[in-house]
Amino acid sequence: MKKRILLVRTHCAVGTGGPRPPLELLYIASMIMNNFKNEYELKILDIGVGALSFKEIKGEIAGFDPQIICLSSLVWEAHSMHKITDISKKINKNTTVLVHGQIANLAKEYLLQDENIDFVIVGEGEITICELLDNLDKKGDFSRVDGIIYRLEEKTILTNPRLYIENLDDIIISSTAWDLVDVKAYAKSLSWNGSLKEKFYIPILTSRGCPFDCTFCCTREVAGKKFRARSPENVLSEIKFLYEKYNVREIHFFDAVFNYDIERAKKICSLIINSGMKISLAFPHGVRADIMTKELIILLREAGAYKLTYGIETATPRLQKMIKKNLNLNQVRNIIRETSETGIIVGGYFMLGFPTETYDEMTQTIDFAVNSDLDIASFFKVTLLDDIVKFYKAKLQPKAENKPYPYSFEDISYYSRERSHSQSSVLELNNVILKAQQKFYLNLRRICRGILKFPHKGVFLKNLIIAFGLILQSYLIRQLSSPSVNGNNLKKDDVDGRSLKS
Repeated sequence: MKKRILLVRTHCAVGTGGPRPPLELLYIASMIMNNFKNEYELKILDIGVGALSFKEIKGEIAGFDPQIICLSSLVWEAHSMHKITDISKKINKNTTVLVHGQIANLAKEYLLQDENIDFVIVGEGEITICELLDNLDKKGDFSRVDGIIYRLEEKTILTNPRLYIENLDDIIISSTAWDLVDVKAYAKSLSWNGSLKEKFYIPILTSRGCPFDCTFCCTREVAGKKFRARSPENVLSEIKFLYEKYNVREIHFFDAVFNYDIERAKKICSLIINSGMKISLAFPHGVRADIMTKELIILLREAGAYKLTYGIETATPRLQKMIKKNLNLNQVRNIIRETSETGIIVGGYFMLGFPTETYDEMTQTIDFAVNSDLDIASFFKVTLLDDIVKFYKAKLQPKAENKPYPYSFEDISYYSRERSHSQSSVLELNNVILKAQQKFYLNLRRICRGILKFPHKGVFLKNLIIAFGLILQSYLIRQLSSPSVNGNNLKKDDVDGRSLKS
């Protein structure tokens, strides 16, 4: 009889980004299928699809009755993750529970405070999980499996780090793995990209690793600093497979820095153009603005790109240097303009509330966005991802010294309404983000340009009305709760943080 493995993608509804097809678990599923043939029966359970309740999750686990459960989680999904590990062990205490993903790479051994977790998989999981499964089956020596953390006689064991996979062409998502998810179901909720051009989309990953040193990003914790890329031919082969088997007409690229190797990026575009496939491309994960070229922008447009998003973060030179992003802001402004001129929808990611950031510096960032040729701007609250370790460490303190950690798991997200690391209070920072949204989107020139550029005029107008409604609602709540507000002079108590609907 086959052993059953349940791969779970946790989800926490923060902000506007809905669930997306779980690439990490699909890669893992493919490797298990390829290495163990018919030894395992696999199932992927995405909590975000259908917004499953814990009661429904319990029913899914009990119905499948897996011997092994592997959860992939972000740091702000930790509450959900721990709840599911508890449910799993209560259903069957002999179930082996593994944790993978962003939280595993940031919290590491601290996750084993949860007695329901048996193994933590650190780094790229494809090879690690196959070696771990082999040792579980043969009751082997787990210390020989690189990239895991586990308990042995009440001691926490960290094995050697897992070396990164050098040849990414060797690992693919197989057709049988894609059959484990309903790809069309993900189009029913708003994605990071916003509204889609086609009926549904599929994300792909054409490279791993990031050679840049941005202090706010955890990409290097997961995929390393070295840029490792799939060959253009391999990328085209995957797109063609998805195009033909699943009738996919929209592809989203989730690379950390797709355009790091400009010649490779251009080759991918040329192959898509020459293939004759008519597809739409978007880059919701963001691309690097200071290495973008006009030639690549034009090729991307010809290949089908309708939306590009640039990670800008801050418009103050001091903070650009402090966070080691080191963008030339004049160069970024020109690249945004050149991208917009091709007819591509241009988005920008900004972060507000960096440690030591002043109100004037936040205003400078907002003004940069408003005065640029961006069509979309997302204003996120700065999150310090090492807060997750502080959260777990606080629980290890003796009871006499144990003080509740000021944030919840959900607050370690870009949409937290209860946190500020800047010089501004939480209330003022929330108000600044609301003001940023108002100033950027309540702009007649931008609205008119959006009507011309966005592919679905009805959807654009609908989303615009919804956005106006949320902004107006937040504004009215602020006025009612703080009648002394002076809209031109933000003060500490101008707004209740709970009124922000970012």
